Amino acid sequence: MDKPLENDKWNKLLPYETDDADDIFQIIKSNISKSIQLKNLNLFSVYCPELENFIKVYGYQFPVKDLVLLIKLFYSFITQEELDITIINPSCKYFTLLLKYRSKKFLSRDDLVLDWKPLYRNVNEVYFGKDATNGLKHGLFALEPTLRNVVTAAKDYFSDDSTREMLEEFEPLLCPQDTASRKAVTMMSMFLPCTHPNPDISIRLWFDNIIGLMKTNSLPTFTLCEKVLFPFKCLTDCTILLKHVAKFNVGKIDWKPHIPWLFDLILNDLNLPVGESHTFAGLPSGAPYANQSKIEFIIWTLGGDCTPIVYENLRILMGICESYLHPSNSGSWAPHLVMVVNHLCSTFLKRVEMERQEQKYWFKVIPESHKLSDEDIREFVRILHPSAKISMYNASNNFQRDFQCLVKLAPDIVLPDFLTGVFENLESVVEPQRVTTALCSFAVSFRSMCLNQEAKQDIIPLLHCLLPTISTNDLHKSWMALLAFWISFTMIPIVDCSHLLDTSVERKKESEKLWRATAQFKDIVAVFIDRLLNLIEVSAMEDTGSMNAINHKQARSKIMKGEHTVNLSDYLAEGSIYMSFDTLLKNASDDIRDMVLDKVFRYCTTTTLEVKIAGKMMGDALSNLTNTYTEKTLKRFLPYLFREINSLLNDQPTDRDGNPELLWNVTMLRSVMRGRGDCFIPYMEELSDLFERLLNFHNAKELIDISIKALSDLMYLLLKIKAKESRSCQVDYNDKTFDFTETWGEGLASEELKLEWFVPGEAEYAAVNKLVRRFGRSALDKLLRLIQQKEESKEAFHVQLKIVFYVLKCYSHMMPTIGKGSPIKKPDMNGAEAYIEKLWSYNPIRLKSGGKPGVNLPELQTFRSDSAKITMKVYDYIKGSNSDDTKSFELITFILEGVLIFHGNDSSSFLNEQRKYKSVKQMLDNKLLGKKKQLRMVLIQRMHLQQQYRQCAQVLSHYTEEHHIYTSALLELSLSNYTIVRKTGQWSLRRVLPHLGLAGLFILDALVPYLKPSSDVTHEQMKGAIYFLYIPFCTQLILRRPKISYQFLPLICRAQHSEKDSIINTIECLCDQVVDHYRTIPFSLTLTQETLDFAVQLKGTIPAELQAMGEKFYELRHGQDLYYHNKTIAELHTIMTTESTSWRFLGITADILKMLIHKQIDITTDLVEAMLRCLTHDSIAARRTAMRILSMILYMRRKKYKDLILDPATFPDDGEGTRVGERPSNMWLQYRKAEIPRTEEEYEKFIFCDKPHWGFNKWPKQLKLCIEIDKDLGNPTNFDEIDKLIVSWFHNEENVSKFVSLYSIELYKGSEKMDEFTGRFYRDLFRNYGWGMYSVFEKKVQEFVTGTTDSEHRFAAEIIAHVVRGSKHWPFKDVEAMWDTIIPLFSKVFSSVSSETLNLWYCCLSEIVGDRDPRRFSRLIELANQEFMSGKTIFHYTSGCYLLEQIIAQFEWKFAEGLHELLDKVCSNLNNSYKNVRNIMGHLIDRCLANDNQMFGARRTLNPTHHDLMSRVLPLLTPLDEGLFGSEWIVVSKLTLSDDNDSVKVIKTILSWFVYAYFKFLQFHSPLHPAVFSVVPYVIALEPNEVDQDLKNLATRCLAGISRRTLLPDSLHPALNAVNRVMVGENGTSGCTWKAKCTALVYLQVTCFCNLYQLRLYPDTIANIRQLLLECLNVSQVEVRQTAGMTLGGLMKIGLFGDVSELLGILKSLAVTPLPPGTKRSQTDVKEVWTRHGAVTTLCALVNAYPYSVTPWMPELLVFLSKFTRSNVMIANTVKKSMLNFKRTHLDNWTEHKIKFTEDQLLLLQDLLVSPNYYA
Repeated sequence: MDKPLENDKWNKLLPYETDDADDIFQIIKSNISKSIQLKNLNLFSVYCPELENFIKVYGYQFPVKDLVLLIKLFYSFITQEELDITIINPSCKYFTLLLKYRSKKFLSRDDLVLDWKPLYRNVNEVYFGKDATNGLKHGLFALEPTLRNVVTAAKDYFSDDSTREMLEEFEPLLCPQDTASRKAVTMMSMFLPCTHPNPDISIRLWFDNIIGLMKTNSLPTFTLCEKVLFPFKCLTDCTILLKHVAKFNVGKIDWKPHIPWLFDLILNDLNLPVGESHTFAGLPSGAPYANQSKIEFIIWTLGGDCTPIVYENLRILMGICESYLHPSNSGSWAPHLVMVVNHLCSTFLKRVEMERQEQKYWFKVIPESHKLSDEDIREFVRILHPSAKISMYNASNNFQRDFQCLVKLAPDIVLPDFLTGVFENLESVVEPQRVTTALCSFAVSFRSMCLNQEAKQDIIPLLHCLLPTISTNDLHKSWMALLAFWISFTMIPIVDCSHLLDTSVERKKESEKLWRATAQFKDIVAVFIDRLLNLIEVSAMEDTGSMNAINHKQARSKIMKGEHTVNLSDYLAEGSIYMSFDTLLKNASDDIRDMVLDKVFRYCTTTTLEVKIAGKMMGDALSNLTNTYTEKTLKRFLPYLFREINSLLNDQPTDRDGNPELLWNVTMLRSVMRGRGDCFIPYMEELSDLFERLLNFHNAKELIDISIKALSDLMYLLLKIKAKESRSCQVDYNDKTFDFTETWGEGLASEELKLEWFVPGEAEYAAVNKLVRRFGRSALDKLLRLIQQKEESKEAFHVQLKIVFYVLKCYSHMMPTIGKGSPIKKPDMNGAEAYIEKLWSYNPIRLKSGGKPGVNLPELQTFRSDSAKITMKVYDYIKGSNSDDTKSFELITFILEGVLIFHGNDSSSFLNEQRKYKSVKQMLDNKLLGKKKQLRMVLIQRMHLQQQYRQCAQVLSHYTEEHHIYTSALLELSLSNYTIVRKTGQWSLRRVLPHLGLAGLFILDALVPYLKPSSDVTHEQMKGAIYFLYIPFCTQLILRRPKISYQFLPLICRAQHSEKDSIINTIECLCDQVVDHYRTIPFSLTLTQETLDFAVQLKGTIPAELQAMGEKFYELRHGQDLYYHNKTIAELHTIMTTESTSWRFLGITADILKMLIHKQIDITTDLVEAMLRCLTHDSIAARRTAMRILSMILYMRRKKYKDLILDPATFPDDGEGTRVGERPSNMWLQYRKAEIPRTEEEYEKFIFCDKPHWGFNKWPKQLKLCIEIDKDLGNPTNFDEIDKLIVSWFHNEENVSKFVSLYSIELYKGSEKMDEFTGRFYRDLFRNYGWGMYSVFEKKVQEFVTGTTDSEHRFAAEIIAHVVRGSKHWPFKDVEAMWDTIIPLFSKVFSSVSSETLNLWYCCLSEIVGDRDPRRFSRLIELANQEFMSGKTIFHYTSGCYLLEQIIAQFEWKFAEGLHELLDKVCSNLNNSYKNVRNIMGHLIDRCLANDNQMFGARRTLNPTHHDLMSRVLPLLTPLDEGLFGSEWIVVSKLTLSDDNDSVKVIKTILSWFVYAYFKFLQFHSPLHPAVFSVVPYVIALEPNEVDQDLKNLATRCLAGISRRTLLPDSLHPALNAVNRVMVGENGTSGCTWKAKCTALVYLQVTCFCNLYQLRLYPDTIANIRQLLLECLNVSQVEVRQTAGMTLGGLMKIGLFGDVSELLGILKSLAVTPLPPGTKRSQTDVKEVWTRHGAVTTLCALVNAYPYSVTPWMPELLVFLSKFTRSNVMIANTVKKSMLNFKRTHLDNWTEHKIKFTEDQLLLLQDLLVSPNYYA
């Protein structure tokens, strides 16, 4: 036998035999194999979940060959050509389950190779398929996330040639400004493998191109209004792809050249405000994209030579972010900054954990040279610790994870500082948020403290400090404190070790101190218990009346439902009390448990609590005590409770609910029903007698409820398998020689776990038999007697029914199932009965869970069936005698549900426990301690989950007559007249139906009469039937089985006989659910031979007879499906054409009908005729649906044309250089007027290439062009009946007249827009029937083009756009005729367009030219050029240009000749006097220059370039030079900026272009072209002007965009030269005005900030910047000096100039520049004063740059600045302002900051900062 992949490490720890994994897996294999060979995919979907359950229970405990076979089997389903969502979706789930991260360590690339092409075909169909777009496939969006997961799992096993093949497929799609690049980038990010062991044939083939693509941002940009913005985030996809490269190829890629660029991207994404003025007004808030991926990218680049570079840049980034993270700073940047810190910490920890663990994954091998050393880890923590510490108090931060990561990585660095602060914070009274922060940080760092010898000494003192935080005044703080105690008690044994001081055990000095401290545990626990009891007592609900109780019940109900609006703190405190108390008792020694028991017993017996809130909380605490200390707790409590309860029952025989003392004692009785079952055996007789007395008082409702639940708890625990203890240490706590302090925080591997279990024995089984006999059987007998006696008391029935239900619930896993007979057969199965019997001969799998059903429990053998039969009798009786007894009906519903499907533990409770386990594990886990070392308590919790899951299996049963009886009763209850009964019945059936085979089919058949109009059906029954269909299981049955669809969909559409609002609303909701959840299913799905072969290899061939039967049933099923689907469509379109159908149901029918149109259905003439009639229906819904359905029909009937296949190898040779951009091989695609075909012969030989992306990048292997000309198009002899019907209908003048009148009415008041599906209808109409079809609309179109209403223009625009769109395959004469007709129409449009209709014609032109060869539109282009700047008004000027812009925008790089002509025209209009014209000129400039990019190092473009534009613009701006750059003191005059100045008009046009280009898409990562910076000096000089406000606004927005842009290396120097020209001037001038210089300095600061890391690579440039700023410190204008000082201080803060010590020395020397003799204190016109002031301003700015920290050099600097407080007035005021600002910002943490000052420095600061006192 082949060796299994994994060992069974969890099941072998259970207390019973579980060696059945191999047998179970063989059954699963056999079932899956047989279902596939039978071609029964429904059966396949039944058995696949068993494989999932097997992996959850046993892991990968099967051979590798079976794993490979199963993976290939599911992959074959995923990659089949027909996309059957019902099969592909679960197949994707099981494929990723088998090939997820954990299993990949077992499979190398030699074991498994997958073909990527069929998977790509299906992914392409789902993401970009045309069928879904045209409405022929529904629900493909549901496959997107699952298919993405499949690709992620599978791409590690693609073949060696897959990368090369993918690049051949995707690279030809990459083209700037073209939307095809979205597809290419998305697919590359999804498919390209990053784990191939040989990078030369994988990542290195595309790595440089992707990096270049991101750096140049040569990606398609799109507006925020586009729907594709979020699914196709190109930059995000590229970042994720590079992150994976870094993650799986550590040490194989040299990241050093790219690290600065990456850090600049991260810094810019944060959009931090820079400088006091926060840059410029009008800067939009940026939206970071993929910052998480960039952070992970950074962490995975660490290693080798990259580590110092990354750490240096990271240190700068964190230094920048520290002040922004402070709680006093709030803004849009705060969440993004916090996210950066979060991901840095968590990703770094994941990498360290992966490196420290044994590397078993073949694709994740990190070379030893690139692993992070201990010093690397410590350095990372030193860098992140200050920022993480500050962010702890940030309101936007979930800091616990950050702090926990850092503590795990370097506890010796983090803990000392933390412990100092936590003691201070816990004592804080003024700031309670600091207390909660300290509690959270204590909780997440506790395990690291336990493992650190120094920090361990502070644990017990910290626990003492935590006790006062449990306060009744602040429940939120108490909740956090209890959480901290819970974690503490989980990790440390609560054992007094002080006795070790008197023994000879080896010890250390630290150990002795800790042993002494453990003697305080008893005192700590005593105070802890007292505070808990006090907290519980004050939580008691005052019983001031029934209304308070009702309000409290409603409040609690809201809390339980997640509506956290009322008393959330109470609810959280309740849960935290339970957890902390439970963990304390589990992990305490016996003497401490005895003390707790005494306190609890004393409290419970001397206090009477109400049982709603405080009683429940106290009951939980008592339950925990009993659960962990069962024997002694029972010995203490049960005798007392027996005595008290019996006494109270004897004293007060009536009105038991009115006695709070009795209720409290019964509540305590229920609370002690916990623990091991064997401890209850001595008390069984007394307990049974007591319960029998309690259950006899039927009128005491609350007492009965508590008593029955207590009895249920007792029955459950008797047979519950559980661990006997859950200590954190395996050593017995009574061992007096063991040092338990050494085990604090230590973990165990699962193999080391030693655990004793309680397993029920004969005594427990005997007790269960007695209980069932005494209460369960007795309840059944009493029910029969009540029926016979015709008892009318409802309460008597309620009590017995509850007992029966709880017996079923407790022991369902020990009871045999019902329904042992043959499956029930439907009469309409068409001879498939034999096949059905074979189908259900496969037995479901039952996992062993430790029970022994039927062996020792004779009372349970028939209890399930007996209870069902008697319950049905009760149901019949109550239905006839007490039909208003809704409570009994509810209980009957629960019992029937339990009879049908209760076979083990409730899966929902298991899922809750599993979620708790995962959260606890994540909080307490520390993978750095060793391989899978978990806390012992966590391991025990995991074992309990394993046991619980084995009992959660729900048995899938075939549907028998017995099942049918009970489900019919449930159906009757779900149709009750009472709302509560209906809801309960429907919820029960919702849970029952998925487990009973064909039950849903029979139930649905029974619902049919309730949906038909009948006097016997009430409104409530009809509503119940509709609600039942609303159940997802029933909806799926209706949608996936065409026969049921035929049965119900027409019924729903005809259900208009009830006008009740609630029923109408329910039907509409049901219709919405049907439409939303409909998934198109192919009717001719065939399993590939490959799939069948895999099934045979999995478990052999099934018998030929059975195989033939399966084939027959398979064919019969699909034939029936298609038949009933067509009948459903026929019924629905009959309903639509029926006059009696109301408008509301007409809309419902229309919505359902259009979703049923399918490629494989029969398009009948009746359907087409009905839809043609509906085109002119009075109902808008009917018209829309008819047009959409006809659009689908026309699309399906499109003629298939042959592709023209060209071999790119035959194209002209491109020579040397890159194969990107314009080159010889693609010159034939360029638009040239001289080459446009003018004759029919030329047209037929001409080759059009419509897709804009073809040819720009690498050519595909074969270029396929669909350009065939159909000369017989529109020939009536080629028409079939449907074609004739459509053509004849549209050639009927009456029909067309009504059609036009209906479709040209106003739909959207004031906002008419073209409809997507209407356009498709027109397009396919003209495409299928040619130019002749346009004649029926021609007159109306000519009339509407000059019409007066928007709707008329919309109709004309739709017709014109799609007649051109549909003319692709028309012959030459029809195309010419079309243009002869349309060109005059467009001429009218250009001359008569209005502001209301402009957008319609804009969309019309966009639709015409989109994805089409520009050479098809030569006549349209000529018309647009003729209309350029022509018209009667300015609006017509601009609208013509606006429409022209839309035409040329779609042609992209193929329109070089036309763009040059357009640029010439634009340049001649740059100085236009009208603002609107200048704005549109800016738009046209952007279009002309859009193709000037450097994608992949493309060749120089033939299109216009930025240099071409600037060479024409700069000469036009020279007249401004004298006024702007002539002298420093010249003020920009009104004459210079007058409206008559052409240069001002030109610069406004250029600024309009800047603003449009750099703000239209909110893309701030696009680098600027170097030529742009030649205009920047003019922009800077004009920004501060006060003469022309419009010019000022444009300049401000322009600078805001330019300064924030990422600069490429070739743009750095031009950007800084622009500043130099403003500051220094040219040809000996002194630069611009002082206002312009201030603007330039702010611009310089922002530019340097946004390109900080790139600038650091150029020391010479940095030196020039520093020199420029130093020179600005001694200029005459004070504002310039102040701005220069702030700029220099800010750049010093961000580390641009490296270490600040050198600059500090220079500035200090400048600050003490000697003054000329006789200089007065108030004198400001002395150059030496200017120098001093500039230097002091810079030093003050540097101090202000650190508002919340004190650097090592700051104390000395403050002392130095204090000397200037009595200097020149201007300097003194600057220093005083800075000092006051320092005092304000450092006041909160002054206790911490003042440590860094000497006593003399503190005295000096006090003299400066404290105001003088008159009385001093």
